[in-house]
Amino acid sequence: MNIRLQSGLHTVEFAIVGSMFFILLFAAIEFGRLMFVWNTLDETSRRAARVAVVCPIEHSAIRRVAMFDAPVSAGESPVLKGLNEVHINIDYLAMTGAELADPVGDFLDIAFVRSEVSGFQHQLIIPFFFQQFELPPFITVLPRESLGVSPEGTGCFGSVS
Repeated sequence: MNIRLQSGLHTVEFAIVGSMFFILLFAAIEFGRLMFVWNTLDETSRRAARVAVVCPIEHSAIRRVAMFDAPVSAGESPVLKGLNEVHINIDYLAMTGAELADPVGDFLDIAFVRSEVSGFQHQLIIPFFFQQFELPPFITVLPRESLGVSPEGTGCFGSVS
């Protein structure tokens, strides 16, 4: 067999096998990223509901704290790029599960608080598969607690309103 005819064979084989290897490597890394994003959005929903059941109705810091941020800050989440307050929705529900139109006016009718994180777009980083897709909504429902009614001198996040 002539060695000159096969001089570039190793390069071609490496290009084929190497590209498949790197695609699989990036797919494994992307799966880990997706699990991080999934768990972060799930925890954001849980945190939003937990904070909402103990803070005054529609308190300005509920969404910020749920996003792992300081109560008085602004912008996107410091933990998850692209997560903003617009992705978090807080609803106050009656005992029947119906959403209350005026939760402040119907304060005594509030039985549950529902938080929903939705509309978050995830960007893949796998070579040749740079796609963006929307993750499903993450919903948490908790029974009401104090809703910000607490002994005088205590409050939700200090003086933030």
